[in-house]
Amino acid sequence: MIDTRSLSLEQAPPFHVPARFFLTAPLFVLLAGLVLLWEGPTLLASRWLPLALAATHLIAIGYLGLMMCGALLQLLPVVLGVPVPAVRWVGNLSHPLLSFGALFLAGGLGYGLPWALAWGGLASALGFLCFLVPVALALWRAQGEPGTRRALRAATLALLATLLLGLVLSAFLLGLVPLAALTRWVNAHVMWGLLGWVGLLVIGVAIQVIPLFFVTPPYPALARAWLVPLLLAMIILASLAEVRGWDLAAYLALGTAGAGFALFALLTLWLLARRRRRRLDPTLLHWGAAMLALVVALPAWAVGASPMLVGILLLVGVGLGLPAGMLFKILPFLAWFHLQHRQLQSGRFDLRIPHMGSLLAVGWARLQFGLHLLALLLVMAAVFVPVLARPAGLVLVLAGLVLEGLLVSVVLRYRRASRAFLARPVP
Repeated sequence: MIDTRSLSLEQAPPFHVPARFFLTAPLFVLLAGLVLLWEGPTLLASRWLPLALAATHLIAIGYLGLMMCGALLQLLPVVLGVPVPAVRWVGNLSHPLLSFGALFLAGGLGYGLPWALAWGGLASALGFLCFLVPVALALWRAQGEPGTRRALRAATLALLATLLLGLVLSAFLLGLVPLAALTRWVNAHVMWGLLGWVGLLVIGVAIQVIPLFFVTPPYPALARAWLVPLLLAMIILASLAEVRGWDLAAYLALGTAGAGFALFALLTLWLLARRRRRRLDPTLLHWGAAMLALVVALPAWAVGASPMLVGILLLVGVGLGLPAGMLFKILPFLAWFHLQHRQLQSGRFDLRIPHMGSLLAVGWARLQFGLHLLALLLVMAAVFVPVLARPAGLVLVLAGLVLEGLLVSVVLRYRRASRAFLARPVP
C-alpha cells in the first residue's frame, strides 16, 4: 500500500477530469503504430519525411501531451497541495483541443494539407494555453517538495518555449513568416520538447514518486537542488547556440544536458536497486526500461548514431513506456481514493470497496510492458534492418490496444463500484 501521509488527497480533482486524458492518449499510440504498419520501412528512412513528422506529433501531442497534462492536473493538488484553478473547465477545454489538434496537425504534416496544419496548430496551441495559464498560476502558489516544485516550473516554461517554436515553424510552413536555417529551428523545437518539457517533468515526477511507490531512499539533496537548474540552463544555451549557428557551443551544451539526464537515469536505477519493496511490478519494469533507454541515448548521440535511433530511444523508450507504467499505479489509486471518498460521503459502510490491487489486471499489465519492450527493440532494429518496420508497427498497435483495455477496465470497475453507492441499502 502507498503511504499517503504526505499527499493532500482532499484537494484532488474529480476522477473524470484526469481520466479522460488518460483514456484518450493510448488511441494515438494506435494511430502511430498504424502509420508505421502502413508505411513500413520508408517511415524510418529520415525524420524529415512527412509521415515520420506526423507519427512523431501523434505521440508527442496526442499521447505525451494528453498523458502529462492529465497527470499534472492530478499531481499539483495532491503532491504540491495547490489546486489548479477552474480545473473542470481546464479539462473540458484542453482535452478536446489537444486531441483534435494532434489529429489535424499530423494530417497536415503527413499529407501536406495547409488547412489541416493551420487548424491543428491553432487547436494544439489553444489547448496547451488553456492548460498552461491555470497550471502556471497554481505552480506560482505551490509549496510542497522544493525539488519537485522547481522541476515542474521548469517543465512548464519548457512547454511554453516548445509551443512558441512550434507556432513559428507552423507559420513558416504556411508561408506566413520567412525563416532561415529551418533545420536549426526544428532542432531547437525538439530540444525544448523532449529534453525540456518531457525530460524535466519526468525528473519532477521521479523525485516524488520513486521514494513513494517503491520505498527507496530519497534523491540526494544536491541532485534535487541543482540538477534541474543546470539542465534548464544547458537547454537554453544549446537552443540559442543551435539557432545562431554556434555549432561547438550547441554541441557542448547539449552534451552537458545529456550527461545530466544520464546521471539522473543512473541515480534512479541505483535508488530502485535499493528499494525495500522488492516485487517486480509492471510500473517498476517500465521505469527500469525507460532509464536504460535514457542512459543508452547519450553515448549513441555522442558517437554520431542516426538521429532517428536517438529519437526512438527518447520518444519510444522513455516517452511511450514511462507514462504507461505510471498509470498502472496512478489510475487504480485514483479510483480507489474516489471510491473511499464516496463511501465516507454516503455512509454506506455496508459496501466493500475494491482493493487498489484488484482494480488493475497485473498479468495484462506485464504483457503490455513486454509488448512495449518488443516494439522498442523492433523499431530500433528497423533503423538498420528495414524489413522489421511493419512487425514493429504491429507490436506497437498491440501495446497500445492492451494499454487502452487496461485503463478502460479500471474505469469500468470504478463506475460499477461507484453506482453501488447510489442504490438503496438492503434493510
